[in-house]
Amino acid sequence: MTILEFNENLDAYTYKHAEEATYDYHTNTFDFPLVHTHKDYWEFTILTDGKILHTINGKKEIYDENTMFVSSPSDVHSFKKYNCEKVRYMNISVRSSRMDEMSKFLSSDLKSILEKNKTYYLPEDLIYHIEEIFYKINLLSIKEIRTRNLLLESAFLQVIQHVSLSNINVLEENLNGDFVWMHKLSSLLQSQDFPTYTVKDLCEELGYSRMQLNRIFKTHLNKTPHEYLTDYKLRYARSLLRSTDMKILEVAMTAGYSTLSQFQLSFKKKFGLTPSQFREKSKQND
Repeated sequence: MTILEFNENLDAYTYKHAEEATYDYHTNTFDFPLVHTHKDYWEFTILTDGKILHTINGKKEIYDENTMFVSSPSDVHSFKKYNCEKVRYMNISVRSSRMDEMSKFLSSDLKSILEKNKTYYLPEDLIYHIEEIFYKINLLSIKEIRTRNLLLESAFLQVIQHVSLSNINVLEENLNGDFVWMHKLSSLLQSQDFPTYTVKDLCEELGYSRMQLNRIFKTHLNKTPHEYLTDYKLRYARSLLRSTDMKILEVAMTAGYSTLSQFQLSFKKKFGLTPSQFREKSKQND
């Protein structure tokens, strides 16, 4: 039996800063027949395509699409495709230490419930939201570890909220103040309007003054709200330049910039290339 550790799955940069990473994620299309256990993390696997034969603690189970199965550090398991040509699944890994903290925030019974009931059917809209979160994470730079944690925590919370409907009453009111603002920010990140948000919008949505919001962002994200929004807008614009044929002015407006010149200056300062240069370089690399 193989023992897997949380840090082993991290990319090279995140591995160097592993103490900051409390969540990880993967989207895979292959079997994992290796019999293994997790030394220091929980794993939430969401099957989106195909069928899986899952062997856990000596028991065999067959899962269809839209099934989530949970593996704790005490489980021994493996899985492979079952009577299908292809399979696709998403993983959310949670450090055991973070899982302990979440249990304090949400419910002291959370871990014991997940140990007893390891399989859940997820509605398609929930899976779609998690797919959207994974997409947003893919737009981040490798150095945005805290923002990645925040987004993955949002995905994890949505899963736990669904689990709670089947098992326990996990209410948002049980969360402390810091956790509530992170949850709200994670929800805002999923809005199509988020690239156009201003600091004033964030203050209104999160319920803080500018001074309070600045302190919170500096403490938890190591940047001001303005810096956070600017980084998000530019990464979003970079994604549009790479993946669409939108005119550069359209990209600028969609990303929340009021003038083309302001967008071009900010983009070049951030990425070292003008938007036109970046798009041309992206085409050459395709």
